[in-house]
Amino acid sequence: MWAYRLDGPLRFVRDEISPPQESDLELGEVIVRFRAGGICGSDIPRCRDGAGRPGPEVYGLSLHEIVGEVVATRSDLEVGQRVVGWESRSRGLCEYVRTSACELLAIDLDLDDVHTVALQPLACVVYALTRVPSIEGVRAAVIGLGPIGLLFAHALKDAGAATVVGVDRVDRRALGPTFGLDHVEFMTSRTWSGRSDADDAFDLVIEAVGHQVQTLEDAIRVAAPEGWVVHFGNTESDDWYPLPLGVMMDKHLTLQAGRTPIPQRREALRLALGYRERHPELFTTYVTDVLPVSEAQIAYERASRPAVNRLKVVLDGADRDLERQPDADGGTDA
Repeated sequence: MWAYRLDGPLRFVRDEISPPQESDLELGEVIVRFRAGGICGSDIPRCRDGAGRPGPEVYGLSLHEIVGEVVATRSDLEVGQRVVGWESRSRGLCEYVRTSACELLAIDLDLDDVHTVALQPLACVVYALTRVPSIEGVRAAVIGLGPIGLLFAHALKDAGAATVVGVDRVDRRALGPTFGLDHVEFMTSRTWSGRSDADDAFDLVIEAVGHQVQTLEDAIRVAAPEGWVVHFGNTESDDWYPLPLGVMMDKHLTLQAGRTPIPQRREALRLALGYRERHPELFTTYVTDVLPVSEAQIAYERASRPAVNRLKVVLDGADRDLERQPDADGGTDA
């Protein structure tokens, strides 16, 4: 089977390796044939840092958002079913993937594979918001308007937030109305959080950037007294976060953090499926770059470079040639 080997920081090489065998499956596992995969912001640091380790773990890194077809099973899923969800080891960039069935949802949906893959990040978002006590009528802010942050903005407005403000150093102002944003700030969160009109202004703040400490500090700064801060962006590079605890105590803030628990992932995918049924137009705007899996290297390079018109980058595993799309910066990756 084909499989991509992480050969260096953000550098992929395609090899042929032996596929997983049905006899290797443990109870609750499946083998899935790759049909499409979405590149998540959390994949990029893994790509930069994961090279150079010997052994099979270099294959398939770094991808966990998948759509596939079940070809072997020791689970409640059946052979031939189309599934969407998580690849449990973040090694999904292979033709055949052995993974946990409880992180996948079988779907019978009139939607192509490359758009179906967006159900996985949406599942993360809608599950995270089920843990927030109340959204109706709140003043909400989203720091980081990448693919995840924009889904948060859309879901907050759908849940009844009175106002949703977003901030990003990439200009997302044209996308604001599509994703439920009442106002978009085109600047860094540090500059924005230092303004008097942002300080203590929001009942609910979503930090959707991660990878460093600063944006969480900015979220705490703009949270209103008795407010709620959701740290959603993955830590990756920094496992230890120093916090302005005195500010949090004075404001009586609640800080929420957490990834979607593995036992809850299939239910989260069901929630996302219901959300998409209410908003069938959402994924059309959300998926901006589709490349054949043979151009995985180009896809990861694009995903690592935020651009005004670039949101979700998806790899299409279908056996057909896709015309190379213009780069979201206005040129091509030729």
